[in-house]
Amino acid sequence: MFTRRSTRSLLLLCLLVATPSLSMAAEPITENPRRPPIRSTDRRLRSLLEEGLRTSPTLRALVARLRVSDVVVYLQCEGPGAPDGRLTFVSSVAGSRYVVVRMGRFSRVKQIAMMAHELQHAVEIADNPSIVDGDSLVREYKRIGYINQWSNLPGVAFDTDAAVRAGEQVLRELMQEDYSY
Repeated sequence: MFTRRSTRSLLLLCLLVATPSLSMAAEPITENPRRPPIRSTDRRLRSLLEEGLRTSPTLRALVARLRVSDVVVYLQCEGPGAPDGRLTFVSSVAGSRYVVVRMGRFSRVKQIAMMAHELQHAVEIADNPSIVDGDSLVREYKRIGYINQWSNLPGVAFDTDAAVRAGEQVLRELMQEDYSY
């Protein structure tokens, strides 16, 4: 038989188990609970992303924007001779949009800057909920971007000024960090 005190203790215990922590419950939830927004099976790319996040405020801002979005980015590295970088829309399923970023393999600084360039494209997708497949991606890039005539990708390759600026800014931040010793 439960007493009033044991019932209260049991209720308190249930509440404590059900609530992850009082401090977390008091904070507003501002991030999408799905983590991480950027995924890779490539250890080198994960390491470069971590280095970039430590060094570059611009890259941190891009990743923070992706954390609160429905876009999931998969990073892949292709072999020598591959295009510098490209983003492909994969799927829109269960409230998430999935893209793949493929990059060539080159110096760590250039690869982190290219990662930022491609993540800016992912942010552009995150900012436009009407992009739900490859066709809607092309329509939007015809509107906000331009055809990259220097690309060695098959077919039409698009770019945006914002992505070019993001890559250049991260490159400056990384170079400043490399030479600040």
